[in-house]
Amino acid sequence: MNASTKFTKSLLRGVAWLLFAVAGLALWMGGRSISEFTKTARTLAEMEGIGLAVLFAGLGAVAKAAADHFGGGEKDGSPTSDGSHSQEKQDHH
Repeated sequence: MNASTKFTKSLLRGVAWLLFAVAGLALWMGGRSISEFTKTARTLAEMEGIGLAVLFAGLGAVAKAAADHFGGGEKDGSPTSDGSHSQEKQDHH
């Protein structure tokens, strides 16, 4: 794994955790803040806050999955997570 791949994976993981933090804040304070700033009904603002939390959590999950699978091209013969090898065995006659 080269340096740029490591950097990109760590960057994507950082973005994922940032999006998860934003999702938590949107869930915790989103409805109250939207209601105060836009002068909308509190119930509608709470639903918007929950919607934003789901959106940011989904984006965080996508970023985390991308980081986990980034640079996934393994060298031939290297074991995978289930213990098998990525290179298929060939029959020699």
